[in-house]
Amino acid sequence: MKNESEGKVLFNEECSICNFEIKHYKKRSQLEYENCSQKGDKYLKALYVEFPDGTEIKGVDAFIYVWSNTKGYGWLSKLVSLPIIFTLAKILYAFLAFILYWRFKIFNRSLSS
Repeated sequence: MKNESEGKVLFNEECSICNFEIKHYKKRSQLEYENCSQKGDKYLKALYVEFPDGTEIKGVDAFIYVWSNTKGYGWLSKLVSLPIIFTLAKILYAFLAFILYWRFKIFNRSLSS
């Protein structure tokens, strides 16, 4: 796992659920966070961590990175990294991210109409 000084966490600040969770992590970590709500759909569909060399991780892998670099969440990082839990977490995350993405798109569309 790359160390905390390297990655920048990209999240959708306009998603109230995403923003609530990230605000909590910001208080407990030294990670760099960036609002990606204006960057395009790719970044609205999952949590991303971007590294200086251009590599990215997303979804559950990004959360594991955040947790492993956030005080009090190292245990969760280790737990979710276990093979069976990791697989289940990826399935659950894909489902929840899909719902949050479409909730965000529909809600924003209705606001701009």
